[in-house]
Amino acid sequence: LIAARLDAIDPADRGLIQDASVLGQTFTLAGLAAVTWSEEADLEPRLRGLVRRELLDLEADPRSPERGQYKFVQSLIREVAYGTLARRERRARHLAVARYYETLGEEELAGALATHYLAAHQASAEGAEADAVAIQARLALGGAAARAASLGAHDQAVAYLVQALEVTADPAERGGLLERAAISASDAADHEAAQAFARRSVEEYQRT
Repeated sequence: LIAARLDAIDPADRGLIQDASVLGQTFTLAGLAAVTWSEEADLEPRLRGLVRRELLDLEADPRSPERGQYKFVQSLIREVAYGTLARRERRARHLAVARYYETLGEEELAGALATHYLAAHQASAEGAEADAVAIQARLALGGAAARAASLGAHDQAVAYLVQALEVTADPAERGGLLERAAISASDAADHEAAQAFARRSVEEYQRT
C-alpha cells in the first residue's frame, strides 16, 4: 500500500522522498538540500506538499529539540522509500550526507557521520570503489568510538570498533582496533569480552 502511494505521486517528489529516506526518520531542510544539491527555497514548497499528502510531518513542538525539522509520518514509509533506491544511488546519497556532516564540523555528529560512510561502503561495488570508501568509514568509525568513549558510552564505543573491523583488512590496524575494543569493553565492565578482544588483538599483531 505504501509503495502504491509513493508510485502515485509526481516522480520528482517521489525522488525527493527517496533522498530524504537516506537522511533518516527525521531530517533538516539543510541536510536535504545538501543531498539533493538543491536550494532550500526550492525544496520548501515541495516538502509542504508532501506534508499535505501525509507522507511527511513538520515538527512544530517548541519543546522538541527537533523543532523545525521534517520527519516521516511512519517509519515504514521511510523504509519502503529507501528500499526502492538502487545500490549506486544509495552510495551516492550516503556519501553526500557524510560530506555535508563533515562541513558542519560538529562533534556530536560523529556517530551519524560514521553510519553514513559505513552504509556507503556497504552499497559500493567490490574493488577500488569499496576500498576508497572503506578508508573513510574506518576513520569515521574510529572517531565515533573515541567520542563515545570520552563520554563514557563504552558499549557504544565497542560497537563502533566492531563495525570498523568489518572494513579493515590490515592485521596491524585490526590489532589496534581490537586493542581499543578490549579497553572499552573493560571500562564497560564486560571483562569476558575484553579478554576475547585482547586475545584477538594479539593474534592480529602476530600476523604482521
